[in-house]
Amino acid sequence: MSNRFLCCLGGGGSSKVMQDPSELPQQQQPSDSSDSSDTPGQQSEGDDEADDEDPSSIVKFRWNDVVEGTDNFAITHLIGQGTYGKVYRCKFPEGHKVGAAKIHSNGITDGLSETVAETTTLYAADHPNVIKLVGKYYGMEKSVLVYEFMPNGSLDHHLFAHARQVQGLTLPTRVLDWNTRLRIAVGVAEGLVYVHQGLYAIHRDIKVENILLDKDFVPKLTDFGFATKIVYNSDGVERLREFNTRGTQGYIAPEADEFALVSTKSDIYSYGVLLLVLLTGRKAYDLARPVAKEKLTDWLMPVWTRLEYAPMIVDVALGNKYSIEGLNKLLQTARMCINPQALERPAMDFVETMVREAAAFPVPKEPLVKERISTSTSTYEV
Repeated sequence: MSNRFLCCLGGGGSSKVMQDPSELPQQQQPSDSSDSSDTPGQQSEGDDEADDEDPSSIVKFRWNDVVEGTDNFAITHLIGQGTYGKVYRCKFPEGHKVGAAKIHSNGITDGLSETVAETTTLYAADHPNVIKLVGKYYGMEKSVLVYEFMPNGSLDHHLFAHARQVQGLTLPTRVLDWNTRLRIAVGVAEGLVYVHQGLYAIHRDIKVENILLDKDFVPKLTDFGFATKIVYNSDGVERLREFNTRGTQGYIAPEADEFALVSTKSDIYSYGVLLLVLLTGRKAYDLARPVAKEKLTDWLMPVWTRLEYAPMIVDVALGNKYSIEGLNKLLQTARMCINPQALERPAMDFVETMVREAAAFPVPKEPLVKERISTSTSTYEV
């Protein structure tokens, strides 16, 4: 999916602004349509639909809150654009807090279904590795979902140079060292365990673009527009569901790609690909690679039988500052995740355990370089 959920991007120089969802203004739902008259040309969105049956505690914003917070949807506030909606940096009037507002047109059926999927999945979500849905607005023509703000953007911005420009803005980036990458891998695994076991949902679009990073580079799963509930049979065992194929090329599990069948195992496959992207710094799908090697999983095929080749595929940005034992453990984990047979893939909590074990291997310290200093009478090593 092209929509990246840049809901948490700081855009240009916003990295110093960190939104705490609990500090957002608690707006009252408008009792009449008089607010719409404050903004000429926006009256069609001034009449909020009644939403008394919503069981969530998320804030119900007014249309004018969004219009004013984005300076009437100024291009300077645009931080992302997907298939069904745009995402704007949005400043709310009380306390000058910043969120991110994703605008959907209700006239687009798929866009509306995305809004519904995200709301029903996230309204009760409460996990440090899952994005927080802060508020919403439902109108006759437009729907808006407001998310917490992430100053470090999405994971791809720190892995791929081409992804560091959005609407001409330079995003804050840094080279991710080994330990940071492993912390991200563990955090994403924890978030996905929560989605499967706490929300009883399937994400369906796990990829680096949908991993957002807070000020401390803590990862958060986002973009639940394709999410669906897990279905169990009479014995309480999860069964595959048939859906139109969704997701992103290179990350889609074989059973989803070929037969439109999805389950938590589909997410686990995508997570395995994400691990490979983290390790190699290469895209999951790249037409610049040789024919039949466009998928990263195919390009890495020789490594699966010859682990001694593993150091050759590590992201060059890491240099030699990584753990060989941790690398081999992660490759073993990734290979289990991308098993073409869905039922043979491990459960996500088992995957999390393996990634934690990989992260526990220390990165060897580089030996101190001794420099010889000669004088006329003596030689010293420092």
